[in-house]
Amino acid sequence: MTLTSHSSLLLTCALLILAALSPAHAQVQSGRELVRLNASQNLHEIAINTNVSTTVVFPEKITTLTGFGLVTQPQSAEQMGASKVCIVHYENSPADTLVVRLIKPGEACYATIRTARAFYMMRFTPSEAANLAVIVPPPAPTTASFQVEAQTIAQKRIKFSAEELVGMLGKARNRKALQPLNPGLYSGWQERNGLEMTSSQNGMISTIYEIQRNPDKDIMVFRCKVTNGSTSVYDFEPDAVKIRVGERSYDVQLADSGHTINAGGSILMDLVTQGGPGGNREALSINQDFRIEMPEPGRRDQIDPVLFGDSLAEGK
Repeated sequence: MTLTSHSSLLLTCALLILAALSPAHAQVQSGRELVRLNASQNLHEIAINTNVSTTVVFPEKITTLTGFGLVTQPQSAEQMGASKVCIVHYENSPADTLVVRLIKPGEACYATIRTARAFYMMRFTPSEAANLAVIVPPPAPTTASFQVEAQTIAQKRIKFSAEELVGMLGKARNRKALQPLNPGLYSGWQERNGLEMTSSQNGMISTIYEIQRNPDKDIMVFRCKVTNGSTSVYDFEPDAVKIRVGERSYDVQLADSGHTINAGGSILMDLVTQGGPGGNREALSINQDFRIEMPEPGRRDQIDPVLFGDSLAEGK
């Protein structure tokens, strides 16, 4: 089971502990081991070097990453030997995190990073003392023509809870057995059964056969079947699956399925969505025409040991 709801507080604490325990050598900027970027700035500068792996954590999944000098394979630096721009090795794992390390000195490397709600510009600058961990805040709110009280905004936002999402999925799965015994448990719930909302993508045939919705929590549960119509094994990340309605796609907050579908085989998959991209209520109608968007084949790699230099290889 894969949870995609963020635990930013725990992550921040972990990064603070990591920064506090790290020796303040010349390799790391003293007093700036952990940096929280200013959301009002357009261009963010991050200090990197060859001895330190710098972790950059974003408020949500990274969807696009571009920049001359960024490489996923260290050996690519040999093909860019004439470049004046520094070469930066990076890993995008998990989906909201970049781990970067300088592998060839040079001029600053400029990168653009896009998420579902924001667009970031970053300058990775070679330095004797690097930042160890960087937290990217959510995008700064745009200026509105009228003021809205913070309390009003907070009341409108959905309070995400991983336990609640898991509980809602369990209730949806066991509705036929539980509702006759305790009808009040499903008060206000909506349901559509016997559906055949089918789409085909990347050789995968995806069918939504049941939808349940809890309007009070703005939660929707999609029960699906995915068949591999290709001639090869399909490996994928369940939390990268999306729900499409018309021209809009929605990330899932909870995905429960296997990671692999054999050629000609099928798996069952349950998806849970809550609200919209900005944390606001979306209030989607259960009667709309939904479709499944399967991701490109492939699993996220683990962090490459090369990011940690020789110390990891030697077991230090």
